[in-house]
Amino acid sequence: MPRIEIAENPDEIRKGVEVIKQAWGVMDMSTIMKDLLTAIKFTGGLVLLAYEKDQVVGISFSLLAQRNKNFFLYSHMTGVVQEFRNTDLGYSLKLTQREWAIKNGFDLVAWTFDPLQGLNSNFNLHKLGAIARNYRRNHYGTMMDSLNFGIPSDRVVAEWFISSRHVKSRLNKKFKKYGELKNAVITEEKNDYRIPVDIDLELDDDYIAIEIPRDINSVKKKSIEDAITWRTMTSDVYEHYFSRGYALIDFYTENNRNFQVASKIIPEGIKRNIF
Repeated sequence: MPRIEIAENPDEIRKGVEVIKQAWGVMDMSTIMKDLLTAIKFTGGLVLLAYEKDQVVGISFSLLAQRNKNFFLYSHMTGVVQEFRNTDLGYSLKLTQREWAIKNGFDLVAWTFDPLQGLNSNFNLHKLGAIARNYRRNHYGTMMDSLNFGIPSDRVVAEWFISSRHVKSRLNKKFKKYGELKNAVITEEKNDYRIPVDIDLELDDDYIAIEIPRDINSVKKKSIEDAITWRTMTSDVYEHYFSRGYALIDFYTENNRNFQVASKIIPEGIKRNIF
């Protein structure tokens, strides 16, 4: 008899998808996604759709989750079609998700995001008030989509404590000024973008800056090697400072350069790390 094991990594899970196709005779992944979303909804999760007249232009779906016997809402995907990407539709979807989560007794919504994506860092850390203090190397294994292909799928875990004072302040557009911060990622100009040349793991200030690319997608198109350099050098920075109790709490742009703010001072209302 074949042995049965719990899947432990994304590449193992991918092999299981091939069995799903054969066992149910389904070759179209859109059918699998539809069935999965239906199951999430049926078992108490949340599926939000944004409509422009009769056309669906945005989606967000979340499932019930637990980590170390702590229950939370896991927000797997929130996305909008191309024509609505420069609007507040994604923000509106997250606010609706937050309202539903509070009504249903949750205090934490979590998801993962690529910390090198500046737009995501701005949205998650600055605009929504999520924090991040856990780094996961190659979280999704090899990814083949246009946004993620070519470099390891490292992610940080966003923790959105939806009833905390920190989140309420951000949603009310009350933002903190940090002054000049020491930068843990030393970069230099290369053609029309910057690349990391060194890292500083000796900083001990309450607040420090971590520089990320202005546009990692543009870097990948021009030099996949430089994009990989960004990934490998920053991964050491995140893991080091997270292990010392720092958390990403904010994002800012200065002189056309992107920076995340890492802090030893955890904002009020943020509960213990369950990840």
